[in-house]
Amino acid sequence: MFKHKKLLSILLAAVMLFSLTACGGGGDTSTGGEEPSGDGAESTLTAWEETANIYATNETDEELYQKAIEEGGTVTLYSISSRCGKVAEAFMAKYPELTCEAFDISTNELLEKVTREHEAGQYVADVVHIKDMDGSLYNEYVKNKVFYLYQPEDIFAHIDPSYTATATPLYIELTQLFYNAEAYPDGSPITNIWQLTEPQWQGKIMMQNPLDNISWGSWITGFCVGDVPDQLAAAYKELYGEDLVLSDGCTNAGFEFLKRLHDNKPTFTASSDEIAESVGTPGQADPPIGFCASSKLRKNEDNGWVLAPVNLYPTAGIPAINTLYVVEGCQHPAAAKLLIRFMMGGIDGDTSGYEPFNTLGGWPVRDDIEPAEGSTPFSDLYTSPFDPDEIYVNYNTVRDFWQMLG
Repeated sequence: MFKHKKLLSILLAAVMLFSLTACGGGGDTSTGGEEPSGDGAESTLTAWEETANIYATNETDEELYQKAIEEGGTVTLYSISSRCGKVAEAFMAKYPELTCEAFDISTNELLEKVTREHEAGQYVADVVHIKDMDGSLYNEYVKNKVFYLYQPEDIFAHIDPSYTATATPLYIELTQLFYNAEAYPDGSPITNIWQLTEPQWQGKIMMQNPLDNISWGSWITGFCVGDVPDQLAAAYKELYGEDLVLSDGCTNAGFEFLKRLHDNKPTFTASSDEIAESVGTPGQADPPIGFCASSKLRKNEDNGWVLAPVNLYPTAGIPAINTLYVVEGCQHPAAAKLLIRFMMGGIDGDTSGYEPFNTLGGWPVRDDIEPAEGSTPFSDLYTSPFDPDEIYVNYNTVRDFWQMLG
């Protein structure tokens, strides 16, 4: 597994090897090309950046389609979603002179594979679809020019800038608390997050172990950074009418919540599917509650589950933002940009590239695409902002804290 600073030196070496300085200044201004600004900015473009016109923001679909044909007519997508096959089929239906090869790969395997290929100069993937849960993709890949954020202005005009500073966002998911709607017909038995630490829920809370993967380690980190600890402390006083008293070793309310949650002996499982089934299966007299991926809500109908989400106060944690990247050195940059535009819903009213992702438990980032029928508006949900730097810097500290709890 690749993680944080251990990978940084490898990536820096890779970037130095494959980034050749071009002679001259910025990109083709006729198509919106411009030199990068902010983190990682250089006074000149690399040869690949100039050829790919990677900083262009106003190329049209028609322009990119013609360039994609000239490139060879193919584009390769590495994705963490099994729905990528549907995207590829829809893309080829709309652009019949192009071929899209889509590979459904688990998060860790995808990152390892694309990193290894890039280091070897084997540019297989053009586009990567993955989640930057711990901030390492932005801090280690984007800042070091292994991945690029393609951000077309016509589409990004419909996206809240708070989502775009460090990502090309596709859609949002959450780690949500779920309950069994049959066993609790009057609504969730828990509304305030501190209720999870009460004795009656000991051993009845299901989740994945934050030590087992980056996503869950990032999720617990989100409770301990930014304004969230203050929100947790206020929610505690609101529920119990007294100030929260921190235990030894707990520097803020986020750490205190994690300690009390851990002390309540949650049941750890290997997957969100297992949690969703255990919580949502009907016919249970005393079912557990559990944290799992919000996307599991879309499986209710097929599996006969009675899974219901909780709008947990004051927060359900940081969002999991599905993100798209162009891989440095890829051989089909025009096709890559066209595919990203297509996956993000395009601009011509044809949203067939986004439709496979627009299901219950996922939320569009665009203000002109309606979420799936039955969805709670994302703006109505209690969530914490995702700051890749905050998560990246504090990840190991919070993970070590959880590990020391035993």
